[in-house]
Amino acid sequence: MKRLSFILSLVALAVLLTGCLAAKVNVRIQPNPIVLTAEELLENDFVITGTKLELRTSGFSFSYYIEAVQVEVRDENGDKVFAKTKTIDEKTPIWPGIPIDQEVPVISLMDLFDFDPDTDLPIDVPVDDEAYQEALEEEFTKYYNDNWKGKKYELIVRITGDNPTEDKAEIQFK
Repeated sequence: MKRLSFILSLVALAVLLTGCLAAKVNVRIQPNPIVLTAEELLENDFVITGTKLELRTSGFSFSYYIEAVQVEVRDENGDKVFAKTKTIDEKTPIWPGIPIDQEVPVISLMDLFDFDPDTDLPIDVPVDDEAYQEALEEEFTKYYNDNWKGKKYELIVRITGDNPTEDKAEIQFK
């Protein structure tokens, strides 16, 4: 019996020393791919909505350090077109298998679109008129179809700290 206890103690020590129980927060972006349309972008003021981070913990720690959450959007050439960092700077206990859902920080694509309603709308209609909204939707949809439809970008979410992790999702402009 002593021998079995000794062997189990050695196995437990080996697991702890090799990092098998090292604390980690794994991140997954949902949905993947993220599908955007001209109508959705106009409706949501060019902000990507409905995207969540699924966080799952593994390992053990009483003081797991999370430095920040970094969000990037890269174009088809891999160039960064959007970047935002939210500083967390906190220590938290970690227990294995705890799922946590979080909203992705606001990602505005407004600066990517070279569309100005003041110059791109062919009519002089007051902003509060119903015809203005219809003209805006029609002209933006034409612009979107000519310049954006079919493109694929990449969203990267990175959590930095004790054990950095990241996930990527495709953004499809349909």
